[in-house]
Amino acid sequence: MGTTESNKAFVAEMLGQKKRLEDYPERVDPNLVMHEPAHLPFGGTYRGLAEFQQFYPRVRGYYDFERFQLLGVYAEGGTVFATAQVPIAGTPSMMFIAEQFTFSGTRLKEVRVHTCDTQAEGAA
Repeated sequence: MGTTESNKAFVAEMLGQKKRLEDYPERVDPNLVMHEPAHLPFGGTYRGLAEFQQFYPRVRGYYDFERFQLLGVYAEGGTVFATAQVPIAGTPSMMFIAEQFTFSGTRLKEVRVHTCDTQAEGAA
């Protein structure tokens, strides 16, 4: 399996099994940079695993991961995109996100989250 396919499989496994970056220390650069949209309660840029570990509990509280649905994983070169439908905890609203994972070899260097409009479940 080539590097691109290996990275795609890694992202698909991590998100599909609802695991965390800490579950894969060999795949994550310690200087990882994460970009979360400013409109989210935890929006901002986070550098390194220590900052990730500080803000990530807020992510887990904001989204309802029991109803999280991975829609697709796509890869080309050192970039993997994953699309998902993510319910907002305690509400009927859904958010659609695309997470852009940037790799150097097989090490994850950067994650950038892109969001789409939210809607109530069942709304057209």
